[in-house]
Amino acid sequence: MQNHQIETDLSKIQRLASFREDENFRFRTFLKGKDNAKTDEIVHRLHEELTRQIDCTLCGNCCFHLQPELHHDDMATLARLENIAPETYRDEYCEEVEIGAFFLKSKPCRYLEGKICRVYENRPDECKDFPYTGKEDFIHRTYSMIEFYGICPIVFNLMERLKKELQFSDKRYR
Repeated sequence: MQNHQIETDLSKIQRLASFREDENFRFRTFLKGKDNAKTDEIVHRLHEELTRQIDCTLCGNCCFHLQPELHHDDMATLARLENIAPETYRDEYCEEVEIGAFFLKSKPCRYLEGKICRVYENRPDECKDFPYTGKEDFIHRTYSMIEFYGICPIVFNLMERLKKELQFSDKRYR
């Protein structure tokens, strides 16, 4: 196993995301021609390596920038923690983006204290699953990965390692 430098400096990641945006969209096009199952195999291995090395609870950057979708179970759990009815929680703290799709209203997240989630053990499913790099069909989720590239050190490092492993040459896709 190669020793890879891990980038966790959020300001550097954000700068590089802006600088590499076009490259990342070309990489997305490059990935469309790859075998989905083989790509998932690589992505899941990288996900395991990176999540062992990067502690999300020391970052919390996703909680500053994203608004998780809340399912009814999530709203019921959070309402119980707030000592209010689920309907009251939904009306006060959620916004309905489309019929039946509710998102936490506040940015940064109302449960973020510094970089720590006050409800970590009871956080919504969307928060538990983020950054979604352990899920299937990575190739079909590259648009959101590009969005998360500048926010999440796991996504940033995973995408950069994936480019190397798949021998992506941006020059061929310009």
